[in-house]
Amino acid sequence: MLLNIKKILLLLSIFSLSIDAKNFGHRLGGDVYSFENTLDCYTKALKNLQHKKNFKYVEFDIRETKDGKIVLFHDNDITRLIPQTKHNIKVLKRVLKRKKFEKIRIKDLTFKEVKGLWIEKNIHIPTLKEVLDTSIKWNLTKPMHIEVKSLNTDMVRYKLIELINEYSSKLDISIIAFRKNFNKSFPFTPRWIKLFQNNGIEAYQIDKYSFTDKQSFCLTTSNFTTLLTESKFSIRKKEKRSQAFTFVLPKKIKCKNTVQIGIFGGADDSGDKGITFTLIDKNGKQFLSGFSNSTSWEWFSLNPQESREFTLSIIDMDTKLKGKHPGNGGMVKVLYSM
Repeated sequence: MLLNIKKILLLLSIFSLSIDAKNFGHRLGGDVYSFENTLDCYTKALKNLQHKKNFKYVEFDIRETKDGKIVLFHDNDITRLIPQTKHNIKVLKRVLKRKKFEKIRIKDLTFKEVKGLWIEKNIHIPTLKEVLDTSIKWNLTKPMHIEVKSLNTDMVRYKLIELINEYSSKLDISIIAFRKNFNKSFPFTPRWIKLFQNNGIEAYQIDKYSFTDKQSFCLTTSNFTTLLTESKFSIRKKEKRSQAFTFVLPKKIKCKNTVQIGIFGGADDSGDKGITFTLIDKNGKQFLSGFSNSTSWEWFSLNPQESREFTLSIIDMDTKLKGKHPGNGGMVKVLYSM
């Protein structure tokens, strides 16, 4: 009996030490209160825990919705946190026509659908702005680390920078991410790191759930100009298998300068599972061709030394364009390193 009591006390001691080792601000206090990454648990954490030693910093995860809004959510899919209630099934009616519940991700949902979901009755997935406003309301004094899980468009990447700048005078904000997530969320990373530096934003790499000053994303940076802004392509009809975009390089071209062609959403759901692209100059000379079957941004580079005017053609080689979602749709963007 005495031996069992000792074992119990030892287990309680180990459990207590593990709790002490945690950061009470992790996932907005979600390790202490239900439910993680929500305003409900965050308000409780700010009210009861933020002045404690183990409330080291606020940390939470962000993702982009289908229509370009920044919301808080940790997992790749919604299964663990979102219950399959009648209410949520109704909210997800549109998406469930194409995907099983366990396959649904935040990027599949519109902002209206995300805000309509109930984690528990009347407990919702918050936006980044709501969290920033709540932090100011409760006078947060500890650092804030925004973990980037998945961002898909330049519009939202710029919005993140704008929001951090807007609140940086009152909050100590930095960006953190695993390198894989960072590279996907900020494709052609030197360009974005340069923007972070220009805006005084610190970005740190996570390594085994910790990060230090030595793990910052210190890549060699360059100056970039946009030759083709983020532009949508849509190839859905048999009689129109390609879409063309034109751009012009600066007058002075040096050997070290590169053109970076970005393609987002190359993967489709039929036929060849991707798209082909070609890059030709005004005289019809082909400089580059390739194939993209990525669901995120994929980048291709070249060093043009002869021509300045180019046409980028996106070509769908599918033999069949039938069904609810035929062909391809995505975005292209062209950058030039100076």
